[in-house]
Amino acid sequence: MTQAAIVPSIASARRTIGMRAAQHIDLTFREMMSGQGAEAGDGYLRMVTGEPHPLGNVAIVSEPSELRTTTAAIAPLLACRVPTSVLFPNGLSGAVNQSLLSSGYESVGAIPAMAVDLDRLAATALPAGYDWTRIGDGDDGRAWTDAFAAGYEIPRGLARLFSPECLGVDMAPDAKFQFFAIHHNGRLVATSLMYLADGLAGIYCVATLADERGKGLGAHITAEPLRIAQRRGYRVGILQSSAAGHRVYKRLGFADFASVPMFVRMPN
Repeated sequence: MTQAAIVPSIASARRTIGMRAAQHIDLTFREMMSGQGAEAGDGYLRMVTGEPHPLGNVAIVSEPSELRTTTAAIAPLLACRVPTSVLFPNGLSGAVNQSLLSSGYESVGAIPAMAVDLDRLAATALPAGYDWTRIGDGDDGRAWTDAFAAGYEIPRGLARLFSPECLGVDMAPDAKFQFFAIHHNGRLVATSLMYLADGLAGIYCVATLADERGKGLGAHITAEPLRIAQRRGYRVGILQSSAAGHRVYKRLGFADFASVPMFVRMPN
């Protein structure tokens, strides 16, 4: 795939930045899950792991205008006895919405798709005794998985799919996937992942252990990778925000530009 030109600013892509920030999650999942059992259909990507979490059994529908696309995407999910989810980076029609509700899915709202010009990122700092680093493989890779699973409150088997353990580590300055962590007293306490694609620097897997929250770690582990990307020539950072992180990202300078509707189906 040809590398997209770097987006020079939000203003230069004002008409498309929201769409691109929302679609980045589709690009990320496709790159991450290639070779990990994900199925790419006509207008969707589906991953079924069997893990007891909605994001472990998910369909990302990038072309939702036709009902048959969503119907094909969710068919195997309806047979799952674990939680499943469906994401729509490009929105969805009323007919698709009604079909999902009839199939037992519930809307859990929309995930904000946010962006920031990197030269406007707010300053961040760590408390004394805390250090941040880029993660390699080996013991650090496994510790990253453990901390991400605990901080994001997901099963370790699911967290592992997004980790250095499964994706490997490329320490090149321009590697597509780059893993980061914050340590305190030899303990890995916060995580993030940066994915460079479509001319944008995307931040994912931001998690902080429960007993380490409220110290600015989430802001720092989000902002520092983006400063690295800025030194590599990137100018715009994007992410899709959790409810817990939204206020943090706003303080960093991110703004909402679009949203990704999400539906969840719980087993009977």
